[in-house]
Amino acid sequence: MNNVINVAWMYPDVLNLHGERGNAKAFEIVAKKMNVNLNIDRIDNIDEIIDFEKYDILLFNAGELKVINEISNILNNQIEKLKDYIESNKVILVTGTTGALFANKINRLDGTTFNGLNIFDMDVSERDMVIGDDLYFEFENMEIMGSQIQMIDINLKSVNPLGKIKYGYGNNGSNSEGAKYKNTIFTNELGPVLVKNPWMAEYLIELALKNKNIEYEKIKLDYELELKSLESTKEFINQKIIA
Repeated sequence: MNNVINVAWMYPDVLNLHGERGNAKAFEIVAKKMNVNLNIDRIDNIDEIIDFEKYDILLFNAGELKVINEISNILNNQIEKLKDYIESNKVILVTGTTGALFANKINRLDGTTFNGLNIFDMDVSERDMVIGDDLYFEFENMEIMGSQIQMIDINLKSVNPLGKIKYGYGNNGSNSEGAKYKNTIFTNELGPVLVKNPWMAEYLIELALKNKNIEYEKIKLDYELELKSLESTKEFINQKIIA
């Protein structure tokens, strides 16, 4: 199985907001177009001991803030193995509110606080109003377009942002979007992000291939439909900016 990219789809019955299950399907479809063997395992039981050495990509889709504390407590029981996974440059994609799971301190509106996994040096505060809008940012010479349903504000400390905002609220209304440490990537982008931006799925699969020393002959993939959608949304955003 050394020539297979193995994806762990983390807690799909709990982290299941905004149709984000589409990210798993995007990995499957893009890998097929790339002629890459890719396998996806669902990790349905949050009490399951994860065999991190087996996996090349971990997918954490958007979930409600109220479930993050429980997941944090469970994963903290395996935190050294998770950190070893991260330090070995394996790939993690985290979307939406689930970004709080990888933060330091999470502040709830009711005044309670809890700690995340302390992977990203950032703090999170629950918002009293939800922000919904388009979200458009640049990352690794890619244009990433989708939407955000922002339920948290994110204060980055020493961790680097994932990208620079071209339009949208991003982390906290500044020009920073998401966070990145090694190949662990968090974005506020929904859509689902890999469905709207399959070039990002290709990028993540290529990271996993490189990290696993799998030889890969890059081929140019056809993203005509998605690129037309990107240009159409950019035109719509420009009209909002002018207005």
